[in-house]
Amino acid sequence: MRFGWNANVTSARLLGAAEVAALLFLAAYVIIYWLEPFSDSWNIILADAFLVIASAGAALIATLIWKHYDRSDAPRRIWVYFAIGLWLWAAAELTWGYLNVTQGEVPEGISDLFWISAYFFFAHALFVQYRILAHPNRREEWRLNFFVLFVLAVLYASVYAVLTAGAGEPVNVGTAINSFYPAADLLLALVALWLARHFRGGAFARPWLGLLAFSFADLMYAWLEVSGLYAWSVDQANLLSTISDIVYLGAYLVFGLSILSQWAFLKYGLRSPTVPR
Repeated sequence: MRFGWNANVTSARLLGAAEVAALLFLAAYVIIYWLEPFSDSWNIILADAFLVIASAGAALIATLIWKHYDRSDAPRRIWVYFAIGLWLWAAAELTWGYLNVTQGEVPEGISDLFWISAYFFFAHALFVQYRILAHPNRREEWRLNFFVLFVLAVLYASVYAVLTAGAGEPVNVGTAINSFYPAADLLLALVALWLARHFRGGAFARPWLGLLAFSFADLMYAWLEVSGLYAWSVDQANLLSTISDIVYLGAYLVFGLSILSQWAFLKYGLRSPTVPR
């Protein structure tokens, strides 16, 4: 190894440097978001750019993991769908940021199509991982699909009920969409935990666990948005909206670090020879 480092030291230092960089990245975002040192337009552009960079960075690392595998490697089929989903998220952030800069208020629309469509690729990536680890027959696959859809419906209904409890407002598209994100995040993370527990897929479950951070961030934003506290907080320069946006960017960074840890595991953690049984 270069500098005399072994694989374990190189991996640890790489991840340590990435964590420091993520903290500095988050600190820079907080400074721009809270202190607004530039003009109004540039403050908005830069704040939105942080989200685009964080999402694109996670997608890029996932793409590198996909390219790490040969065409004959089964995990390659997992990572191609996972990377596509992350690039769709990056496209959603870029679209939302553009509309935020050019229009101000961003309604539900094309950016949500990118975000929501990404979950289908994430779900298919998990399904491929389940096939690789469990080797189910067709009946078991159908049974699992129906069960997952049922759990998603229950989680979605629960989140929607919590968000609208006491709101006294009719059903609206924004609430319906915002209820989907934390439910889907939590479901995918739970499925990943189940795979790791039952099929020894712990190493491959690391990136999926970053969705737990998104579940919290999306739920927090959805609650503030439905209750009207987010708009009020922005108008009053209150900490609530600031904390929500910081947590959201932090979720991207946690997600990116979890994917990076998988890349480091593949590059530096698989060097020891397999011990014969």
